[in-house]
Amino acid sequence: MRKACAIKTPGHGWLRPAPVGRHCPVNEKPREKTGSPMGFFFTAAAVFIFFLFFSQTALTAAEKPYFDWYWMFYEKETGPMSQGFVIRPFYLKNTYDDGSFEASLMPIIFWRTKTKHRDEWKGLFGLFDSLDYLHDNGTKDYDMGFFPLVFYGDSVDKKDQYLLIWPVGGTIKGKLAHEEISAWVFPGFLLFFIFPPASLATFFSLKTAMFVILSILPVWATYRDKDYNAWAVLWPLIQRGASSKRDEFRILPFYAHNYKKDFYDNYSVLMIFNKRKIFYKDDELTTLFALPVIGTKWSRSGRVSASTLLWPLFSWGYDKRNGDMEINMPWPIVQIQDSENPKLTKRVFFPIYGFYKYINKETLFITPFYFHLKEKRESLNSEYTIFSFIIWYFEREYKTKHEYYGKSWQYFKIWPLFQVESNDLGDYSFNFLSLLPLRDPSGYEKLYQPFWSIFEYRRLRTGEQRIGILMRTYYQRWGKDFFTMKFTPIIPLFSYSDSMNRVREVSILFSMFGYENARNGRFVRIFWIPLKIGDGDLMEKSASGEDGEYDRTMPGLIARDEGEEKNYEPHISSLMARGNDANAVRFTYHLF
Repeated sequence: MRKACAIKTPGHGWLRPAPVGRHCPVNEKPREKTGSPMGFFFTAAAVFIFFLFFSQTALTAAEKPYFDWYWMFYEKETGPMSQGFVIRPFYLKNTYDDGSFEASLMPIIFWRTKTKHRDEWKGLFGLFDSLDYLHDNGTKDYDMGFFPLVFYGDSVDKKDQYLLIWPVGGTIKGKLAHEEISAWVFPGFLLFFIFPPASLATFFSLKTAMFVILSILPVWATYRDKDYNAWAVLWPLIQRGASSKRDEFRILPFYAHNYKKDFYDNYSVLMIFNKRKIFYKDDELTTLFALPVIGTKWSRSGRVSASTLLWPLFSWGYDKRNGDMEINMPWPIVQIQDSENPKLTKRVFFPIYGFYKYINKETLFITPFYFHLKEKRESLNSEYTIFSFIIWYFEREYKTKHEYYGKSWQYFKIWPLFQVESNDLGDYSFNFLSLLPLRDPSGYEKLYQPFWSIFEYRRLRTGEQRIGILMRTYYQRWGKDFFTMKFTPIIPLFSYSDSMNRVREVSILFSMFGYENARNGRFVRIFWIPLKIGDGDLMEKSASGEDGEYDRTMPGLIARDEGEEKNYEPHISSLMARGNDANAVRFTYHLF
């Protein structure tokens, strides 16, 4: 009888005998089974989830920690004013007294800002927006949009109920300065099928941009605002609208006329020859314009006079009503303007020098590499200095102590190398590297920065200090009477903690071996099996706020600005930390 060989047959696994009658091929060896990248990914994910479950289960039996972490992926912290939880880069949640912020793979998946009256979700780079809003009268209002596919609104008030589905159409209410807009049939998207791009390279072209614009233009539209009603065919080409005071008609590009009683009367022919009249109580302003060659503007009283050649390159004029004088020769290279109401001064000689002052705001630039912005308010003064967007320096000074910034706060960054932040309350932080071109410590930085942090250091006002090395492969935190460290090269290889001159925990190789000194006893672990070797310590509370149990805690998370609703949209304005606090005396930001 032949021996059965260890080959793989349909319905049979490796290392199982083949059915009777099946013989081993001569000199054939069983093939080695190889793993796939997806298999490795799911295995790693399962190990990580198991570790989180294991660590959370172990902590539940003891007192919940104020701060805990695992490598660069997991962090949980609870402070007197806020709580934070993050599994990088998949989920982040910060909870404050007045609301919360959540995010996942921001700005791709979603980010959410929730307060007492607003609950807003955004995602897909801002293309998706969902907003629950509670009005002051107690009425709930919901708006959802996924541009340009769906726009939906719901409320107990019928004026806020609407639905538009592209490319069929529908109605939108309370948007774009109109009470109601209805648009139907968007055929422009068919151009992508009639004239498909030849390749992916030609897809990103001017032709594609034109097709996109045509795809969001409706065949038929109506809109209403108070007693004004209008309809349009192939908007914006053909339109007719009227009310008791307004009358509008256009067939572009041939002719257009817009009139509003006691306000304006405008004509356009071939979109080149334009006449406009604006009516005031004691005057009338007339503009004639042959675009873009020549134009002139004057008032019946003679207080206004302006002219332009090859607009917008050359223009000059005055307005005696506002004490306004302006010269552009040519724009934007030379711009000169003075005005009394509103108070305005402008001197621009681009790109060498520019100065602009509007009421209480000033902007100065010397070459594109230096900017200085200044603002004066009744409650604060602010200054921003910018050099090449590489070196940044922010500074704030407050009249009374702020819960986060104290009375004096500084932030310095050389992008993308490092950043330093400190205040007079004793808080201090340093990070190397610092790749994000913005400052957002509770959003983007908290979600992503540990992935490229070569070295980080943080000191809290309570005296606790923290150090992380190589993306937190090694991380430690310590204070006056406690010390905790973890060495986690992929798996928890070694961790140690002590407090009040007592060793509290030692863990080796995923807690396969270890020692723990807790309230319920002292234990050693051998192959994850705990063996009690004595009674635990019950001591006075340590400076970190814990009883004698080993200390992994720290009430250290500091909340955002009081009363300020954080906006985490990916925008360059995030570079400038907002200075709208009434207690601020002076904010000075320098970006080099």
